[in-house]
Amino acid sequence: MEDLIAQISATDGVEWVATLTALAYVYLAARDSQWCWGFAAVSAVLWAHQSLVVYELVSDALLQVFYLIMAGVGLFQWHRSRRAAAATDSLDSLAMAPSEGTTDIRSMTAAEHAIMIGGCLALGLLLGYAVGALATATQTYLDAITTTFSVAATFLLIGRRLENWLYWVVIDAVYVYIYLRSGALLFALLMVLYVILAVYGYREWRSAVDRSDEAAG
Repeated sequence: MEDLIAQISATDGVEWVATLTALAYVYLAARDSQWCWGFAAVSAVLWAHQSLVVYELVSDALLQVFYLIMAGVGLFQWHRSRRAAAATDSLDSLAMAPSEGTTDIRSMTAAEHAIMIGGCLALGLLLGYAVGALATATQTYLDAITTTFSVAATFLLIGRRLENWLYWVVIDAVYVYIYLRSGALLFALLMVLYVILAVYGYREWRSAVDRSDEAAG
């Protein structure tokens, strides 16, 4: 506890902004708000700096660069999805209007889960080997595997797959361990909050799917 208090006291403005924008991103994503992507972009830039310069987590720093790009992709994709839904609603004179409460959130199949898990483990091992051969990093393989799963889970979030939140629960729990081992207690605490928000996100999206199924039925 004393170490955590000391790190909180020593935290500079960059880390506080990174922490707050990261929390805002996950919360807004859980609420299905496209504003989340703006906070994701700011958070990604700041986390990339801290991960590489302060904590020497090379794979995680590369992951933040990916997040910055995906923030733009996510904003475009979600905005286009909403415009498409609005256009569909405007055609109710030609066809039955969508029922109130419908959603484009979809569940994954067993085959998709198998591809996700198998592919991420294989790519994570390859990434860990490459990073270990080219750079000095801490917890190379575990960091690399969580990186590949984080990349894939981000695509699931952009693609509006319900189970993305379940993957984030596991990913963020592993990051709690990584940051604790690295001595980054404040970031470990942030990951605990991420786990809680991922559970909240799953419940919110699950409720949206259930309401959509009831409306369709």
